Amino acid sequence: MKKNTIINILLTLGVIAGTFLVLESFIENQLITKTPLKFQFSLPAGLSVIAQSSKAHRIPENYIAIAGDSYAQGKGDWLLEIDPNSNNPFNSAHVLNQLTGKDVISFGKSGASNIEGWVQEPIARFPFIKRNIDHNIKEPEIILAYFYAGNDLFENILQTREEFIPVYGENKLNNDQAWNDFFIKAIKKREPGPFSSIDSNTGWFPRAVFKVIKKEFKEKKVGPDLGDIHIRVTGKVNSVWVNNKQVKIPDALQSPALELSKSETDLGFMIAKRSLEYLKNHFKNSRIVVVYIPSVIESYARVSKKISISNIFTKVPGKSVEIHSSSELMQRSDEMAGRLKAMSERLGLTFIDTRPDIRAASEKQIIHGPIDWKHFNRAGYTALAESIYSGLKKQHILTDNKKTKPDLKAQ
Repeated sequence: MKKNTIINILLTLGVIAGTFLVLESFIENQLITKTPLKFQFSLPAGLSVIAQSSKAHRIPENYIAIAGDSYAQGKGDWLLEIDPNSNNPFNSAHVLNQLTGKDVISFGKSGASNIEGWVQEPIARFPFIKRNIDHNIKEPEIILAYFYAGNDLFENILQTREEFIPVYGENKLNNDQAWNDFFIKAIKKREPGPFSSIDSNTGWFPRAVFKVIKKEFKEKKVGPDLGDIHIRVTGKVNSVWVNNKQVKIPDALQSPALELSKSETDLGFMIAKRSLEYLKNHFKNSRIVVVYIPSVIESYARVSKKISISNIFTKVPGKSVEIHSSSELMQRSDEMAGRLKAMSERLGLTFIDTRPDIRAASEKQIIHGPIDWKHFNRAGYTALAESIYSGLKKQHILTDNKKTKPDLKAQ
């Protein structure tokens, strides 16, 4: 190959690389909050926070942060309904933004345990944003630690059995140093940037373009990350009151960990406590508020004396569905919320129980599904945000008092 040809190729590559970098800088600084939802899967974890539209500013100011799993991320029918070519409202963060007038961001991750949702995601992503995107970003004024009763304890146990015990042993479950070491490694393992082991945000745009093209070539529809969705048909057991009418809803719904034994429940809460304590110690300038979000079946007034729940813990064929009594459900619901409240108060944290407001909303309309029965729909997320807003005001954490309902565009 002639020398001039090599030089021309290198120059061409240089121009292409330079063009990408110029476009990257322009998009990141001017257009990132306009990124359509269908393309946000391609953004690195750190930048995806900046792309969120539940804030008035590119970099959030005097803001609320949400930490947790898919409920914090906003999975559900509201997300399914909106235009994927937009970056329109679809979750509780947007409703809270409208209610409070404050910027709101989410560190939520679908399928996350408390280890991931309360520790790994916020503690990996926030410093990355400060180092590589905008060093002026401050810690959140308020961090809402979402606890979803439907599967958080299960996820805690699963991750502990798969990642903690094989390395440290079961005899170290109560060892402070072992857990501290585990959390540090979990945070380091999270890669908020576009390239693993490189602490930089440079190069995200060409990588994002490549990821979109790759997804297109695999003949997968480019769209928002919707997670694991199951379309449920009307069940035979579960029946609830809505508008003073009996309404059949799907069977095998998530419950407040009715499928777990006492020892498994204790382990799950122990992990939640350690995760919450680590979050508190890391964000020393933030007010931590623990939010109890009821599981699907405990969100409704039940007609039937029996309920059908899913046992997400078992791998035994034919044992994935369990039948319990409504009285068992209510007792378990009170136990779960009571333990989380006591844990939060022992750590000096604020606690909000959204069950009364969620149940009041469900008396008027179905607040899950009809496609995704693992998550709230628009009515559910609105009720959740309004409950949190009310709780923050009652406990004098928020002093502003907007009198209008959130005005979010219907999609």
